[in-house]
Amino acid sequence: MNEKEFFLELFPQEYELLDIKNFKDFDGEQFYFAKNIEELNIPRSSNEGGVCECVKENTNKALVEYFHSIINQGIELPIFINSKNQVMDGHHRMQAYNLLGRTEIPVYRNKSYRIHGFCWKKGVKGRRRLRHKTW
Repeated sequence: MNEKEFFLELFPQEYELLDIKNFKDFDGEQFYFAKNIEELNIPRSSNEGGVCECVKENTNKALVEYFHSIINQGIELPIFINSKNQVMDGHHRMQAYNLLGRTEIPVYRNKSYRIHGFCWKKGVKGRRRLRHKTW
């Protein structure tokens, strides 16, 4: 399986579009977007975990840049949201779309789980449960 096939399997291309201004954070406030990529140039926390070897560095900046490269190949990487437009999964993808200048972002609404990709080269995948409730 190549990189494109891996991401197309992880992110089926049936989704809805949501205006970037309508996304909410865990507290129900408007989602915060970085002003530039350097704002994200910090190491990922131990809670966030490591990244695929394709990402190169274990920083939020490197992960967002990697998502840029996938999106620029024409593969949409939808964000998982609940019924209140709160981001359940996809904070780094949100930053990638914003920094690419997108005003509408693809979303999956009210999914109970998603297939979680760890590394396309190794074909490592798992299943990750998502919550619908407000945090």
